[in-house]
Amino acid sequence: MPGLMIESDGATLFVTEKCNSNCIMCPMSLASRKRGLSIPQSEWLDFVDQIPLDIMHITITGGEPFLEYRNLLPALEKINERFPDAEILILTNGRALSIQRIFDQVAPLLTERYLFAIPIHASYEELHDRITQTPGSFRQSMKAIRKLSGYGARIEIRIVGHQKNASDISRIFHMLSGMDVRFEVVNLVAMEMMGCAASNRNSLWIDYDILAQSAEKGIYYALMHGIDVGLYNFPLCMLPEKLWPLAKLSITLSKVRFYEQCRDCREYNACGGLFYSTFGLNLCHVKPIRREND
Repeated sequence: MPGLMIESDGATLFVTEKCNSNCIMCPMSLASRKRGLSIPQSEWLDFVDQIPLDIMHITITGGEPFLEYRNLLPALEKINERFPDAEILILTNGRALSIQRIFDQVAPLLTERYLFAIPIHASYEELHDRITQTPGSFRQSMKAIRKLSGYGARIEIRIVGHQKNASDISRIFHMLSGMDVRFEVVNLVAMEMMGCAASNRNSLWIDYDILAQSAEKGIYYALMHGIDVGLYNFPLCMLPEKLWPLAKLSITLSKVRFYEQCRDCREYNACGGLFYSTFGLNLCHVKPIRREND
């Protein structure tokens, strides 16, 4: 449901269930996207007023926030006024921003505090659009990335890994490394097994260690070309040790779960754990790292 969530590490404004893509691994359900609930403009502004003034991180997410750009614009104006020092993260597929009249209204509100997190699912149009189930989505997202870059905006790329694109992930890193765009970071994201991702798990699930191995060469290529890389939602035992420095504590604390055997892992206190949804489906078979005296 759209609304506001405030935690110790920041505030998240979930503004709509609507989306103009239909990604096969979306953590939202198809029913919620069809329902398409959104909050009216008055509630957007009320929610912004409820955010504590000392909050330093604000996330705006959906669905696709820019489908509600007429409501989003006044909220961004108010956020700029009330939180001049906070970092603003907007999770978006970018497609609406490829439309010039929408981009022209958004661009004047942006400062260097804004970070746009845009998913790219493949290195080529046909596979990307098959994953989003939306023809033209690859071209629109790439156009938005170039427009934002030309405006000087900060851009994060998110690659959600699964069976359908695992063999292409290294090529995605190669493609991004060759673009004339400065990326803040490229994050490889292990799926949150809810909604469509859970419904389609038989055709999507890939063990996290195999996913990491599939992406490893591309990760090193990107790093050698000056691109910062992060790994989201991976337990440390599912990664080669040399990739541990890239692993982020990316899961919202309320959603983190550990298996009982994880308590005996020597990296337990450094590990980001699992999503509760993945934990509940018992999909990830962790391999606790033995303590030196074991």
